[in-house]
Amino acid sequence: MHGQPDDHHGIVLPLEGRPGGAVPGPPERNGGPRPGPAAPPPGPALLLSWVPADGADEARPWGERITASSELARHLVRPRAPQTDLAVRLALPEAFGAEPLLRVVGAEPRPARPGPSTLLPLGAPGSGPAPGAPLGALVLSVAAEIAATGTQHRVLDAITSAAAALTRSGVTGPDSRLRAAEEALRAAQTDLLEHGGVGAGSGLDTAVANLSVLRHQTHARLSGWERVVAAADPAGTPGIALREQLGEVGRLGWDGFPAAVHGAYQALVLDARRILLSAADQLLRSPSRPLAALRPLIEPDLAGRASDIARLHRLLTTLSVLPLTVRKRSGGMLPNLIAEQATTNARTQALFTRMANALHPPSWCGQVAVEVRALPTGELQILRPA
Repeated sequence: MHGQPDDHHGIVLPLEGRPGGAVPGPPERNGGPRPGPAAPPPGPALLLSWVPADGADEARPWGERITASSELARHLVRPRAPQTDLAVRLALPEAFGAEPLLRVVGAEPRPARPGPSTLLPLGAPGSGPAPGAPLGALVLSVAAEIAATGTQHRVLDAITSAAAALTRSGVTGPDSRLRAAEEALRAAQTDLLEHGGVGAGSGLDTAVANLSVLRHQTHARLSGWERVVAAADPAGTPGIALREQLGEVGRLGWDGFPAAVHGAYQALVLDARRILLSAADQLLRSPSRPLAALRPLIEPDLAGRASDIARLHRLLTTLSVLPLTVRKRSGGMLPNLIAEQATTNARTQALFTRMANALHPPSWCGQVAVEVRALPTGELQILRPA
């Protein structure tokens, strides 16, 4: 692949280089300086390594195949070795501002398979053109998308399952705006890999507007739910009253509460994914900019979305441990009605617990890496984590 060395054992250089040219060696016999080895490129670098493809790779494709004429393929030229299937691993030394998103969604570790390797400079601020920056932006966006979509689907399935088991209405179909935003993000990611920029037909502009509306709606609901919890008696609050008060927020009703949590989480994750894809698109349109220029574009906004998801998780965790009592009407209550209220309270707390557990952030291994299979046809297939 790109820059494959003649040495079959590969080249491994430090990921953090420093500006500088050749390092002088010992003087020659005539007293002249002897040129030494070239210094590593300035700034961080993208590490590429490759091995013959494993048969198991066929069982873990992610997304559609990328064409041989794509932007991604343009940065990954064919090797000089025999034309065999290759599995390529591209690893970044940091997340360049996407850390808040990756901490929210986690990322499975990808084992570094042995094989030839080389480094491609990503550049540091003020270091001039960085040939590896466009490829690094593609790697970062793909790595985040793989982690985010996997975790997002797992969390939403868990919330749906909890609601279906413990409430009458469960979770209805997703908001059409969320469905459209998901489709727009998939189209935008494909555009980046194929063309190096997001096309107007992806629908990303509409998704940005819809997600902004949904984010403000989520903030309003979160604030309302937090006020209900703050006013509850920590020693014990009637379950009927708590459910009614939670349902009054946004006038959703208690049956609409699980769907509102489902939609709030989905909107926040989709918006975080949109932030990264939009910034990667901006950087790819200015290929001379180093990848480090991405951090100020995304880190503050991604930290805000991560903070909102943490608020939602804290809210559900607090609700899961809030003691719920049975509200007795004047004149007493029949034992069967008391038992029914107690059962409903137990189911309510189980719902809060299961949703809180679903939103518990997975651990992030700290790695940013993507594996790509280069096919004999010239097409590329991105792989899921092994």
